[in-house]
Amino acid sequence: MSEQKRESRLPKVVREQERGVRQRLAQLKGGRSQRGWGRELDVPQQNISRYLLGEATPRLDFLIHLARRERVNMNWLILGEGRMFRK
Repeated sequence: MSEQKRESRLPKVVREQERGVRQRLAQLKGGRSQRGWGRELDVPQQNISRYLLGEATPRLDFLIHLARRERVNMNWLILGEGRMFRK
């Protein structure tokens, strides 16, 4: 299913939240390649690509794994609230 079709069926608030998560994932990835970041996280590059393009929604287990590996604040990652990194 294309991103546009998928997004059109979701409530506006959910679409905006998913867009925010994608933006924060891209911010967290920074200048690293998708392949390199995937290797660091032990996640296939294809999954990283699909999350960043909005073709798939990151699952909770991926977000938890990411937060632990990158020491990211889950509130920031999911909601865009607070600091990017945990202390």
